[in-house]
Amino acid sequence: MANWRNSFKSDYLASWDIDKPVTLTIESVAQKVIQLQKSEQKVVAKFVEKKFDNGEVVKEMILNSTNCKVLHKATKSKDTDHWKNIRVEIGVVPNKGRIGNEFGLSILRVLSSDDKPLNTKSELVNGDENWDRVVAYVKENKSIGLASIINNLQSKYVISTQTKKDLSQFID
Repeated sequence: MANWRNSFKSDYLASWDIDKPVTLTIESVAQKVIQLQKSEQKVVAKFVEKKFDNGEVVKEMILNSTNCKVLHKATKSKDTDHWKNIRVEIGVVPNKGRIGNEFGLSILRVLSSDDKPLNTKSELVNGDENWDRVVAYVKENKSIGLASIINNLQSKYVISTQTKKDLSQFID
């Protein structure tokens, strides 16, 4: 029987190319004009690895805005030249945008050189460089409650129990 994947041809890495999350190393990132339904400029990552464990060829990956944001946050740089030699875990996820296929590729996490996830969030600590700005945010938004404020802040920061207690004093 023929391999069903041979029916889906793409010059770029697609959701049907991988069965499970894979770890790859970014060799380079460039903007390219590519032909999809029309000619479009896209951000494309090329990988160091040339083959997957199953022997299939590793293709370049079109990076959507979410994947670019993950790399930007991890490297703290918008410059794609700073995304070289970054190890990433790529997986298949449901397509939230509902544009294109039902499933898409996502950079699940950025890894350190020893393949441990990088913490892309900074820790919020009383007195650090962001403290005054965060306190102002808490004071301005106290009407939504501390739990909602903490939930919003946790999208950007790792917040310890002690720091949550410190922030709670600005709600009363």
